[in-house]
Amino acid sequence: MKLLHTSDWHLGKKLFRMERLPEQEKFLQELVSIIKNEKIDHLLVAGDIFDVPQPPHKALKLFYDFVSELTSLGTTHLWLIGGNHDSATLLDAPTSLINKELIHFYGGIREDESEHWAKLPFKDSKDFLSLCLLPYFRHHEIAPWKRDEDVTQDDWTQKIIKRFLGTNPHPETKAKILLAHHLFGLYEAAGSEQALALSGLDSIPLEWISQFDYAALGHIHKPQTLKKEKPLVRYSGSPIAMRFSETAPKTLNLLEFENSGRFHHSLIPLTTHRTLASLHVTEESWSSALENLKQSELPAACEMYIKLKAPVAGLMEEIRLKADELGLNLLGIVPEFMNEKKEDSTESWTELLSLTPEELFSSFYLTKFPEEEAVPTELTQDMKLLWEEARHAPPSA
Repeated sequence: MKLLHTSDWHLGKKLFRMERLPEQEKFLQELVSIIKNEKIDHLLVAGDIFDVPQPPHKALKLFYDFVSELTSLGTTHLWLIGGNHDSATLLDAPTSLINKELIHFYGGIREDESEHWAKLPFKDSKDFLSLCLLPYFRHHEIAPWKRDEDVTQDDWTQKIIKRFLGTNPHPETKAKILLAHHLFGLYEAAGSEQALALSGLDSIPLEWISQFDYAALGHIHKPQTLKKEKPLVRYSGSPIAMRFSETAPKTLNLLEFENSGRFHHSLIPLTTHRTLASLHVTEESWSSALENLKQSELPAACEMYIKLKAPVAGLMEEIRLKADELGLNLLGIVPEFMNEKKEDSTESWTELLSLTPEELFSSFYLTKFPEEEAVPTELTQDMKLLWEEARHAPPSA
């Protein structure tokens, strides 16, 4: 039996103003090819299918086109759970329309824990694997189930998790697999994840899942192994980089099970369809940095941090024109001024009027805080987000 583990597609996500759907479409096409070539029996998707609870219509179409194509193969089961970015109701809505023999959606948590366990039979055998599906849930979803008045909300959350994980409806199973979207153990975040909170529980201890053979996890965008054996615990990671700082190679997890329950785990590398780059340049090197940017199937995208001794009128526009000429998506330019002590550092009004908002902000900051050598990176990042929002905001009435 062959299983493939992936997660955190975030269909419909943008990077600043740039759509990611073209990359996500190519990923799903590649995923279908891998499923065909490897003859995958079960595809496990560990949540965050969409980036927001009410995704754009184009993202919905892309998803359902994928489900339709997978169904048409007639050989691969899709097991999918909701993540913290997903709407459980939205994921569960088409249940009555899909092929229930092949497609299995678990958008939200269900009160009967036995409904979260499934059998995955081996071919030409009575043996099978057990799959436990634990989607992300919020406190209000399980609060109505609380019957013990002496149990606090924090204790109740932990009790529910332990109950779901500890259920064993199929004691004769050859192996047990967990599919979950939560924080587990000591993970390494990529920085682009949304904060998760379970009442009184920052992270689910790995001791709670010791009865499983493999844990297919979602939420953390950096692929990583939390535990190497009994169970092997893996965050699949997102199939594309969600921000410029994510540089880890993207992969899928391939599991090949024998009838005995033993399995082999390997990684299938994914294609980078669009290069993302964070460029740190000077006034003299920015042009060559753009020209040398690694090209990709889709136009490369970059952000630029440029060190300057003083504001240069028209430089930002020159950089943008150069990026357009090269067919690049330049998503932001942040000037970083090197503070030099001068007898008179006050710019004339003529010079100020020629500056871009980015240059004007940097000039103001370094004038107000002359002891600083450059504008802090965190502050420039925040300002860059505000500028992007302002550029695309509708005009006020």
